Amino acid sequence: MVLISLAILFAAIGALSLTGSGDSEKAAAPEATSEVAEATSPAAQAPAATTSAPTTSVAPAEVEVRVLNNSDVSGLAATTADTLTAQGWAIAETGNYAQTQVAATTVYYGDASGAEAAAQEIAQQLGATAEAMPATLTGFGDSVVVMVTQ
Repeated sequence: MVLISLAILFAAIGALSLTGSGDSEKAAAPEATSEVAEATSPAAQAPAATTSAPTTSVAPAEVEVRVLNNSDVSGLAATTADTLTAQGWAIAETGNYAQTQVAATTVYYGDASGAEAAAQEIAQQLGATAEAMPATLTGFGDSVVVMVTQ
């Protein structure tokens, strides 16, 4: 319990040091300590474990999503597809993509209706970026392609 509290404290301090500068860091440091105290209580942990449903202008089930593994991690596309399915997205295909290496997980969108909004939402959920689909991926359709990396 003490180790968890320390880990949360250091994570909060690290996050604050990346986002703030100058005097605002000094003011934010005591606040991070109070967040750690709140996070250690069982009541405070329950809301943090919940996630909200996607809020796009397009229903997630209406957009075809393909998840491609662009890493050496076996099953990464399937795991990501399971996560997206649990959030309501319709997974059309999973597989591997080894033609080129992508530096970080990226969500590509094509010309299909609602594809860009869906890609932005999926990127936000996965902590990735969303970009227009390059010509090398057009063989995977014109909707959304999630390229997962390590």
